[in-house]
Amino acid sequence: MKRNLSELEQRLVTILRENSRKSISEIAEELDVSRSTARKALDSLLESGRIKSFTVNLNDDEEDIAVIQVEDITPIQKRFILEDFELIDGSHLLVVHYENLLKLDDAIIKDVKIAKRRTIGENPGRMAHLHCDLCGNDIPRDPIVVKSRGKAYFACCPGCESTLKKRIAVAELRD
Repeated sequence: MKRNLSELEQRLVTILRENSRKSISEIAEELDVSRSTARKALDSLLESGRIKSFTVNLNDDEEDIAVIQVEDITPIQKRFILEDFELIDGSHLLVVHYENLLKLDDAIIKDVKIAKRRTIGENPGRMAHLHCDLCGNDIPRDPIVVKSRGKAYFACCPGCESTLKKRIAVAELRD
């Protein structure tokens, strides 16, 4: 059974989803914790297998793709597959570059859809038990992220977001 991520770990994952190349110092500063605390949280996520990989997305990988449905994935070389979604019925939806469709001649393709572009959403992922940095209440849905001077703050609603932005602006004027 998977353990729930701590709030610190959830915030760390949000930062890494935005830019997985940030240094531990940058992450610690954004989380407003020490480097060793940030390192321990990252190590915990890596050792538990919760972080599967760090990725680089090229513009070329987002354009001119096809989504295909196949019953059997075994005849398809892994190097042609950008993404694989195994469906409940056992078939697979695969994302491939459309120029590779002809190279999948051994695969029995049930359906093909050609896409001009793929866009990765900015969803922070599955989060639970995050707290608003202004009022301290649980954030029941996706958090509203407010960024300022290399730090990320979480708000639970537009009202808290507005007040948080004002407080940050005032604090920045004092500095």
